[in-house]
Formats: sequence, structure tokens, C-alpha cells
Amino acid sequence: MAHDLREVIRQLGGREPEPRAAIVDSRTLCSTCESGPRAGYDGTKKRSGSKIHIAIHIAVDTLGPLLALSVTPANEGDRSQVETLCEQVQEVTGEGVQLVG
Repeated sequence: MAHDLREVIRQLGGREPEPRAAIVDSRTLCSTCESGPRAGYDGTKKRSGSKIHIAIHIAVDTLGPLLALSVTPANEGDRSQVETLCEQVQEVTGEGVQLVG
């Protein structure tokens, strides 16, 4: 159903049914006093915090609809998850995505 809805949204926007580009992102929450030893440092974003790993690695179509989602343990780095996420994106788009930003 999500695939069909994404195609409809793209066609209504005057685009091809399958995307050729995707956007990947992750998220870090700022730590608090209560975070204690579980709070770490996100070197990519240069801030201390506790990583949220539910919906942290996400890929979306350039129009916004979800393409792929990767849920990982807290000790997994963002870079190591990009390959898995890109494989998922290619699977759901029929190998159509050529650019990931």
C-alpha cells in the first residue's frame, strides 16, 4: 500500500512513478543529567547525546514518502548502516535510485 501511495503522490506531482534519488538522515537527542553513562558523542554532528535508534536511519523520496527504515542497536555507527539502507531502497524501487544525498 505504501508503494502504491508513493507512486500516486509522485504522479500527481508530475514525476515518474519510481524515484531516482533518495535522502538519508539520522538523529541524535541531546543528553540530560539522567542519561548518565549511556550518553555518548556524535562525532558527525559534533554534539553529545543519546542516539535514538528507532527510525534513526531513514531514507525518503525527494517528495517525502518513506522508502526505507533501518533500526539498529545503539552501538552501531551511522556509516555502517548506509549500505543496508541503500540495499533496502534499491529493493523497493526496483534498482531505480541513482543518487542518495
